[in-house]
Amino acid sequence: MNKKLDDVIKYRFGSKRGLLRTAQHYALRVAGKYKAYQEVDFSLVHRIVFVCSGNICRSALAEVVAKNLGLKAESFGLHCRGGDPADPRAVAYADRIGLSLANHVTKNINEYQQRRGDLLVGMEPKHAYSLNKIAGTYPQITLIGLWLPNPKPYIHDPFNTNIDFFNQCEKIVADATQLLAKRVPKHNA
Repeated sequence: MNKKLDDVIKYRFGSKRGLLRTAQHYALRVAGKYKAYQEVDFSLVHRIVFVCSGNICRSALAEVVAKNLGLKAESFGLHCRGGDPADPRAVAYADRIGLSLANHVTKNINEYQQRRGDLLVGMEPKHAYSLNKIAGTYPQITLIGLWLPNPKPYIHDPFNTNIDFFNQCEKIVADATQLLAKRVPKHNA
């Protein structure tokens, strides 16, 4: 593969794997695979629980954006040990948009205490599948990128990517969180 194409892939998709997963999940969305994750009854939502792999980039930023919009929100990682700070690049991104991740501490999903009115929000389909296995009676589950004007069921993990993709990913998460937040009735927040 030539360097220019490789650079475009790294900037737009994070990696070749990101490109392949984006294409795969886009096709599955078009085929209707993720329709159930868009069937959220927002009148029942009282808290948004964002989930990603490490709780240091995507879900951490989504939580702070949602809280800034006046919503009850938490975030967790499916594969983190807990107790770690946010990624320094996520902290810097949050600072640039007027928010703070300086006090963020990762939490493993095992710490999640289910509440009636929770909306569990994954960043990629494998998160939603994992949440389906651990969700009890109450929570609804969705994918954050499905609420964008051009739905993206898969938002690639920016942890091992270049700063350009990292910032692009965080912007997508922030934008999607804002759009998702608009659907939650204010009296529920």
